[in-house]
Amino acid sequence: MAYRLSNKQVEAIMRNSLLQRQLRITGRQVASRAQSITRSDGGTAEISLVTGIRPRGRAYTNVQSSSADEEYGTSTRKRRRALGRAARER
Repeated sequence: MAYRLSNKQVEAIMRNSLLQRQLRITGRQVASRAQSITRSDGGTAEISLVTGIRPRGRAYTNVQSSSADEEYGTSTRKRRRALGRAARER
């Protein structure tokens, strides 16, 4: 038997401080690994977190790099893919 949550129930869950705290904890772990990967590969990118609630009520934590060039690579910069590698290690 499947149970379907109402939109109000989902919003209440997403606004729950424990859920948001766990998202931040997980985000910090990924960010820390990504920063370590960047540094060990000789990169200079700074890794940061952006957290919030989306307009339709979903909580999020995004791990971001200050250098898209290091994440994806260019003709002049080596591809490091620190964010992808850190997220995969989780």
